Amino acid sequence: MAVAEVPEFNDISMEYSEHVEEFYSDDFSVQKKSNKKRVEWNHHEECWSTYLPGIKREIRKPEKHMLSFRKAVMLVVVLEKLKGKRGCEMQSFFDDDDLLNHILVEEDITCNKIETQDARKSQFQYNKTTVHVIRDYKQKSLVLQEFQGNARLVALSLQGQNIELEARINVDTYLTAKPDINKRPVTLGIAGRQLYLCCTTEEGRTEPVLSLKEKKNDDLLPFMFYKQLANNKYNTFESAAFPGYYISTSQQEREPVQLKPEEDQLFLRDFILNPHF
Repeated sequence: MAVAEVPEFNDISMEYSEHVEEFYSDDFSVQKKSNKKRVEWNHHEECWSTYLPGIKREIRKPEKHMLSFRKAVMLVVVLEKLKGKRGCEMQSFFDDDDLLNHILVEEDITCNKIETQDARKSQFQYNKTTVHVIRDYKQKSLVLQEFQGNARLVALSLQGQNIELEARINVDTYLTAKPDINKRPVTLGIAGRQLYLCCTTEEGRTEPVLSLKEKKNDDLLPFMFYKQLANNKYNTFESAAFPGYYISTSQQEREPVQLKPEEDQLFLRDFILNPHF
């Protein structure tokens, strides 16, 4: 089998021209002129693999011209030739960037920092519910009043059959990671309704207000109160969202139940809880 001869380094032009096709042509021929002798090598033979009998290996002529591919092959061949020449390694003809600068494009990468935050587990864990009637220490009852979609609790004295107007209060008790036997977390809701006492702030007011709203389990703090027992007889309800503020009733009849600071002595904050069965 004839062996292909590779042109010497000095015989190769560093610029691409039509003569390059004499080195690498479509029929895979290598031609060299030397002293009126012409050596032609056409490689198109079939051989059997030594290791895998029955598998045919052959080199076929491309159906179409591949000029860009031939340019790349020429550059690779020249590189291999330069490796064998002394001093050529110090010459900077071209490097990998020259071959790939039209293929690989450097682009800026924009990184967006995404912060994720797990939903905070509620510090209050539901325990149980009991039903009570609640009165202040002057025996005024809590009565639900509704007008045009607005609801509120008022405190007034009830007698005879009017006692049926007294609101039944669901007292939901909760547990905390650091329990305090003197402060029991509770929510206070109207039995048979989805309305709970809630502590919020309103625009234009410096003090928090007490209202009736539907309870949201994902944010229990505005609905939470710390029930404390005083003198083994009366209970107070301090707002968990606004420490120092207590559920209070007025000295007067038919006044709404409000949220007042501890130092306010005009309002009553001591209550009696009677279980309702």
